Amino acid sequence: MNVLKLEFYKARRKRYWLIVGAISAVQALWLIWGLRNMDASKLAGGYLNSLYQFAVLNSIVLPVMISVLVSRMCDIEHKGSNLKTLFTMQPPGSLFDAKFFCAGIHIAAVVGLQIGVILLVGQIKGFVPPRPDSALIWYFGSQLLCSLFLVLFLQIIALRHINQFIPMSVGLITGFLGLMAMFFPEWVMRLVPSAYYGLLSPVHMDWNRAARTVSYYQAPFPVIDGALLTAALVILYWFGRKQFVKREV
Repeated sequence: MNVLKLEFYKARRKRYWLIVGAISAVQALWLIWGLRNMDASKLAGGYLNSLYQFAVLNSIVLPVMISVLVSRMCDIEHKGSNLKTLFTMQPPGSLFDAKFFCAGIHIAAVVGLQIGVILLVGQIKGFVPPRPDSALIWYFGSQLLCSLFLVLFLQIIALRHINQFIPMSVGLITGFLGLMAMFFPEWVMRLVPSAYYGLLSPVHMDWNRAARTVSYYQAPFPVIDGALLTAALVILYWFGRKQFVKREV
């Protein structure tokens, strides 16, 4: 906990929360704009519609936001070769953990704000109850899990390279691939980390070509996809932390 507090102390002038707030505001405005004209039938599926729209947005926006957040966190240690000094005062593993948890807390706040926006818009627009509480909980867990994997993946890259343009470029590419993967079969989506925002989403969409209508429905939990991403997160954490601890500075 002391190391985590120190990580937040180092970030006091980095304005991480400004990044979180800006991204959340952009996503909220996008949702409000997308729901500006809703009839009675659309109001009945307003909550499911909103959850689906946010999951799609996350696959594009959150990889970019995470890359910016993580690169700024790791840039502190690269400046002035601070890793050498830090490794003499604290175990390298604790530094790796602190950065991961610090970024995870910020991402949890983003997903929590998304749910808050959905509930607020639902009250303003008059979404027809019942509110899908189980879908909201599932949404929070699934989107956070996918985000934590990207945090870990980009943190390993950011701590490895002094040039922070590299993790930011990877984040941009990952966001682009997350959008493109949604046009391919599920086995292709499983190969793209950011596509799991859609794969693990509690809400799926059905497009009726003949009637030209869109319907949203709560899908069963994808156990295989969830287990696959969780296993990948654990393995990547073990590998990334081990490599960082053994690193020579």
